[in-house]
Amino acid sequence: MDAVIIQKALDESRIKVFALRNRRLVAKLQTDFSLGKGEAEAIALALDEKAQVVGIDDKNGIDACTVVGIAFTTAVGILIRSREKGLLEGSDAIAKLALLAKHGRYKHTIIEDARLKLEAKR
Repeated sequence: MDAVIIQKALDESRIKVFALRNRRLVAKLQTDFSLGKGEAEAIALALDEKAQVVGIDDKNGIDACTVVGIAFTTAVGILIRSREKGLLEGSDAIAKLALLAKHGRYKHTIIEDARLKLEAKR
């Protein structure tokens, strides 16, 4: 289902595809930070395109962003910000957080902190 949604967004030009120019940087990021290919490519592309922020949940990827000076956010951070901006109702935000807790690899403290922030905005 995700592939269908992504393809639709591509077809409607809501998502743009960029070619990565610096493959050597990908390899270096993978080696230096023990990153998977996808995380390394995302960070290399962000550097190439001078992106303002990278969405990443991988701990090593977050560390790499910090070292190379790229601002980042996480799925939990996006959820909290969406609630703060009124894009999500409180109950919807809590339900989505429960899904992140179930399917993600988040520490309990991160989920609990997010829950407190979401509940404070009710």
